[in-house]
Amino acid sequence: MFVATKVWIDSLSYDAVIETTEQSLQRLGVDSVDLLYVHWPAGEYDPEQTLGAFDELVERGRTKAVGVSNFEPDQLREAIEISEAPIIANQIECHPLFKQPELRAACEECGVDLVAYSPIARGAVFEDETLREIAGDHGASPAQVSLAWLRQRGCVSIPKATSEAHIRDNYASLSVTLSESELERIDALDDRERRVDPDFGPWNASE
Repeated sequence: MFVATKVWIDSLSYDAVIETTEQSLQRLGVDSVDLLYVHWPAGEYDPEQTLGAFDELVERGRTKAVGVSNFEPDQLREAIEISEAPIIANQIECHPLFKQPELRAACEECGVDLVAYSPIARGAVFEDETLREIAGDHGASPAQVSLAWLRQRGCVSIPKATSEAHIRDNYASLSVTLSESELERIDALDDRERRVDPDFGPWNASE
């Protein structure tokens, strides 16, 4: 088991980070988590204060590692520079229909794992003809092809599953290996709109 949780945007002041994390640990019934994320660089987020509190939680043994989520490349680099604890992950929306090449490159450059949420685009991968064709060639589902593409492109996927069948389908993606030509066909797909796009997203704040 690898346990991770996040701190929401209205609890990112120094004291609030400490307090809400302690509350989260109590609700989870654990003394610590493996990874604690800054959920968004928004709301009360202040790099010095927020990341300082995360460093304190690492020192207290409340989390083994620090992660960020939905950080753009410059925000990621700033967090790495400020945080005393290593930033080990940036959790972002990423899938074959929204490939995030700039962020993938930034994470690789910084030695940070890219953790892909919504890895099957909330079901939209089932509607894409290219992914359906590749899936048919492998006797797999488009979801499995999406997860295989992420894995082979160096990303960690965290697919949502609402049933045992979904869990089994997702797990079976580990047996799918795409050829280089198949990877390139997926790379060439046009990106679509984000599936997760709140007004406070950093890409909106900068517009």
